[in-house]
Amino acid sequence: MTTHTLRTNRINVAAASAPAIPVVISYRHQDRLDAFIINERLKLEGITTRLDLFDGNAEQSTDTISELLCHSISNCTHLIAVLSQENADNWWIPFQIGAATQHNRRVSLLQCGESPLPDYLEKWPIMRAREHIDLFVLAYHDEQTFRRSITLTGTDADATNRINANFFHADLKAKIRRGF
Repeated sequence: MTTHTLRTNRINVAAASAPAIPVVISYRHQDRLDAFIINERLKLEGITTRLDLFDGNAEQSTDTISELLCHSISNCTHLIAVLSQENADNWWIPFQIGAATQHNRRVSLLQCGESPLPDYLEKWPIMRAREHIDLFVLAYHDEQTFRRSITLTGTDADATNRINANFFHADLKAKIRRGF
């Protein structure tokens, strides 16, 4: 298991040319158990993942953190942010989600605990129970089956990717709401 932490001050140039990791799981140290559970579940389904540990080290500049978050987003197709009440209000959460949205990545949130999350996060699917991880897996495989995954080239690639990302979000939210 490879863990990429935002404590690193430089981006590895070799990693920048590496193939995309389909699912990046972003989490803080105190939420690591939930991150590891979802990581193992996705790996059991054959989905490639990478764990991004963010501890909010005070020694890092905002520019360094921003650069690392953007690099992580550019190398994935799906982002799962593991959120607890303690980290949901950090500046990097909306920044990361905004970067993922701008790049037409599929964004999902895994809520830890019972505390409510900020209202603006309701735009994206929020997984609140372990059963919801199974629904994410189903939506992920549906996307692959119906060829709605990210298109990297073509004249309409950006519009197609945006439409498909919105479909993924709507589909997963509906699955979570229905329970299947």
